[in-house]
Amino acid sequence: MKPCALALLMFVGLAQADEPQLRVQARLVPGDAVVVGEAVQLQVDVLTDSWFTRGASLPELSLAGTDVMPPNGEAEHLSQTIQGQTFSGLRYTYRITPTQAQAFSIAPLTVRATPAQASHELSGQTPALTFRASLPEGFSPGEPVLAASALRLSQSLTPSGGPFKVGDSLTRSVTLQADGTPGLALPAPPLASVAGLGAYPQTPQVSNLDDGRGGFNGGQRIDRVRYRIEREGDFELPAIRVKWWDSVNRKTRFSELPAVTFKATASSSYTPVFSIVDDLKQMGQPTRLRLPAFWLVGAAALLLAVALYVNRGRLLHVLNAVRYWLRNRPPRQDYGLRPLNPRHEKDFQK
Repeated sequence: MKPCALALLMFVGLAQADEPQLRVQARLVPGDAVVVGEAVQLQVDVLTDSWFTRGASLPELSLAGTDVMPPNGEAEHLSQTIQGQTFSGLRYTYRITPTQAQAFSIAPLTVRATPAQASHELSGQTPALTFRASLPEGFSPGEPVLAASALRLSQSLTPSGGPFKVGDSLTRSVTLQADGTPGLALPAPPLASVAGLGAYPQTPQVSNLDDGRGGFNGGQRIDRVRYRIEREGDFELPAIRVKWWDSVNRKTRFSELPAVTFKATASSSYTPVFSIVDDLKQMGQPTRLRLPAFWLVGAAALLLAVALYVNRGRLLHVLNAVRYWLRNRPPRQDYGLRPLNPRHEKDFQK
């Protein structure tokens, strides 16, 4: 029994020695100090001394006072040497955008994966991490903060040219693009109302921008307002000014769009492209138009034919009903007068 038990223990030890390892690391980029509106990356590295045949399973991350964008379907491949041993793995990135100035704590996350040659699923945890978000210089408490490494602001007016008249509609579109900032974190630009114009804001289009390979680049927001001209006069759609924090140069910047001016005139009455009366006057004919009698008869016959054709179904139904009644009507009875003296009993003798 002892040799068998010893062999079994040696087999189990060899099996455990051949079992692949799973290591989980985590870090905050660019660090543990950011400003409100500036995204901090939580990079989670999942490593093994074997290799992965499929991706790891990561939990959802919810952090009050922030907007969290989870890792996308793709991960970055990496290789590391730890204590002289080579590990390969995958890097997943959570993008955390703080919306409040305060300290944040990220609890350990449990990551699960099954490396090649593993007999079962393995798991590991990230270390607990903390960071602090402060209000950037030039912004007051409660003021929305837009932080980006670069910002682009543009506008368009549809239709672009005039002239405009009372009752016409035009649409102003404002496009905001920010590098390094998710689309959901972009604030709405200020679009003030204008007297004499009915304003109808449209639903904004918010999306993320990528590098063409699925990697995150930034966000985009398109706001549209449709204006309806209610009176004549000169109008001006106000200029738009966006305040934002330059995360590269660490200072406050402003991006502006110029005002849009246009003029609207009163709508005139409709004038036909050509006038029959004017044409008749040019030909020396009186304004009153006379038609030959046979034209009227022909028109009436045509209208009658059209009416009969349109109602042909009803006419056929009536004709069939008349034919049925004629075929199945009751026999006629003779109601002629009977003679008062059929036997001639009281005839006068001649």
